[in-house]
Amino acid sequence: MEYPVVIWLHVFFGIIWAGGAISAGLFFVPAVLDAGPAGGTVMAGVVKRKFPIAMTVAAIMVVLTGVRLYMVRFNPDWMTTPEGLVLTFGGILGVGAFVLGVAIQKPAAERLTALGAEIAASGAPPSQAQVAEIGALRAKLARVARLTAWHLIGASLLMASHRLAALL
Repeated sequence: MEYPVVIWLHVFFGIIWAGGAISAGLFFVPAVLDAGPAGGTVMAGVVKRKFPIAMTVAAIMVVLTGVRLYMVRFNPDWMTTPEGLVLTFGGILGVGAFVLGVAIQKPAAERLTALGAEIAASGAPPSQAQVAEIGALRAKLARVARLTAWHLIGASLLMASHRLAALL
């Protein structure tokens, strides 16, 4: 009974995480960055609606259920089958997307938010150093969001094709 439940959870949270991260990385984040200072208001609304928390919870659930599914299926002979290779590479891409989000995206977004609060609290226009840091953080967020999206596109395609690979 455990196996079908874990698969269901993996697919359900995978849809939420991949769908949200792909949409954000390829469409929302670039649009918000194109909006300039007004984009900050949009991002504040996204944060207010707990989107980052939902993405983090979904990502954690996908990684944990994926590890469990891999543990159930794992044996050295299976890893060398087309299905084992497809699921292994898909898992690597998924874990890579998770690491990008936790290690790079989250700290950069938090620093950008803190920097915006510092500027707002000062009541003065941002300094040249602050403007430069904002620009660098925004560029980093755009790159990493796009890279995360492509990792999850690859992982989704590989995971979705594992039954086909099992027929080879």
